This record gives sequence, structure tokens and C-alpha cells, in this order.
Amino acid sequence: MHRKLSHNTRATHPKPVGKFGRKAAVAWKSLKGWLGLLALVFGLIFLTIVTRKQSSLNKNIIHLDQRLRDLQEEALKMVEKIENLAGSAVEGVKRSGFRESFVRAENCCEMTCPRLNSGHESPAKKEVIYPQKDFAAFSAGASIIEPLTSPTWNYHRKIQSSIIPFYRKFQKISGSPSLTVLVSDLSLGTCWPFRGTTGQIGIQLSRTIRIEGITISHVSRPLAYDIRTAPKEFELWGLDHGSQQGDLLIKGTYSIDGLTNIQEFTVPERKSQLYPQVLLKIKTNHGNPDLTCIYRVHVHGEEENQPERYSLDYLTPT
Repeated sequence: MHRKLSHNTRATHPKPVGKFGRKAAVAWKSLKGWLGLLALVFGLIFLTIVTRKQSSLNKNIIHLDQRLRDLQEEALKMVEKIENLAGSAVEGVKRSGFRESFVRAENCCEMTCPRLNSGHESPAKKEVIYPQKDFAAFSAGASIIEPLTSPTWNYHRKIQSSIIPFYRKFQKISGSPSLTVLVSDLSLGTCWPFRGTTGQIGIQLSRTIRIEGITISHVSRPLAYDIRTAPKEFELWGLDHGSQQGDLLIKGTYSIDGLTNIQEFTVPERKSQLYPQVLLKIKTNHGNPDLTCIYRVHVHGEEENQPERYSLDYLTPT
């Protein structure tokens, strides 16, 4: 007859565990320890990688912010430079009047006193060059006709936000305005860019003239970073106030392999027509597919015979 064990008796005398069970328990405990250690190691590695990436992103953000500040400073300097060029152009026009008077006085002296010039040539005559009038000079009253001018080149680039990590925003970068064509001193970057290889610019001349030629200038080849942006084939059209088609005056090609970076093109057939405006059409450039740069344009010619007086039609007396 079997006796039933009470609850206390079972607790006091537990059922013995075999050797296999004890080994399994020890192995499981050891495995749990190793798994915990492995998880800790992987966690530290992941944290190190994330920290390094965040540090790298912070460095890139600081670098981009500094670059943005540098670009803003360069833009302000460029605007200030253009304003200074406009002022210096005004002074140049004033000085050109003095040069004309000097040359006339020297020629008169040579005619009245030939003995003073016999045997040697005046050094001043070698240095002074008789100026050619530029009717496309901003300082003389010329301006840009915006409706006839191609849009200025601009570019939107992505930059990293300094406030929100992993967020990129767009920054607009624009070239110098079209007015630069009338005031540029040909220093590197002082040009008007437009998108692509074809474009045009309309110029309101400082006077109504018979057009005799045009001078196109570009930065000299040794200084240029990308000479391919220089204009190549072009057309010059004379415009009247009442006509949008105009007359084709010159078809020419600007050469980047020429002896000089300042190249003059003359009207092949002299025309009696007077023009207050011109349209310069750029047909091709020298190989850059993205943009074309125009540094400086001069327009030469003769005014209609008028009495020596100032006209209120012109805003800038010269």
C-alpha cells in the first residue's frame, strides 16, 4: 500500500537531476553570457560608426557654410568692382577729351613750328593714341535693352543644411548682369554669361550714329580658365525705334587664336542709315556646351551732323 507524499516532503526531497541536465544548464548559462557580450560589442561598433559619420557630416556642413560665406563675399566684391569700373569709365571719358585737345594742339604746333620737330619725334606723340569713340559705353549713356537680351546664366546647387541634419537645400548662383558688357575691364570673371551656345544682347547706344564697326573683347587666353566660353560666330544688327527686325551689318568670327584678345570688325559696306540701337547675336562659342561669356563690346561710328550743343534726349552729357 503506497503512501502519498505531502507537499512539504516533495519540497524537502527534490528529484535528483542527472549529469546531462547539469551540463546543459551550465552550457546555457555560458552561452547567455557570450551572447550578451557579443551584443555589447556590436552595439559599441554601431555607436562608433554612427558617431564618426555624424562627425564627418558636421565637418562637411562647416566646410559648406564657410564656402557659402566666401561666395557671398566674392559676390559683394564683384558688385563693388563693377560700380568702381563704372566710375573709372566716367573718368576715362573725361580724360579722353583732354587727350583729343592735346593731340590737336600738338598737330597745330607741328604745322606752325616745323623746325621744332625736325630731327626727332615727340615722345608724347608715340604714347598718346587718338581715342576712338565708343557709343556702347555705359559712362557715355548707353544701356541694355532687356526685352532683346537673353537671360543671365544661373545654377541651382544642393547644399547641406547647417540646422537640420540629412536635409539638403538649393542655393541659386547667378552670373554678372548684362550691364557688365558695357563696363568690363577684361579682368577674369568680369563678364556676362548666358546659358548655352546661342544668345543675344540688345544695346541702346549713347547716340544715334552711322555704325562703322564693333570691337569684341575677351579675357586673354593665358588668364582664362575655360577659353571655350568665348563667343565665336556672331552677327551685328542695326535697329531703329520702330523696327524689330533691323539690318544685318556684320557677320564675323571671334578667334581665340588671334594676336590679341581685343578684336575689331568693320562694316563691309558703308551705310547711310542711322541707328540708335544694335543687337549682337552670338551664333556659336568655342566649345563649351553649358554657357557663353561676353566680356566687353564697343560700337564705333559717326554721329549725324548737328550743331555743337547738348541735347536733353541724352541723360549723360559728355
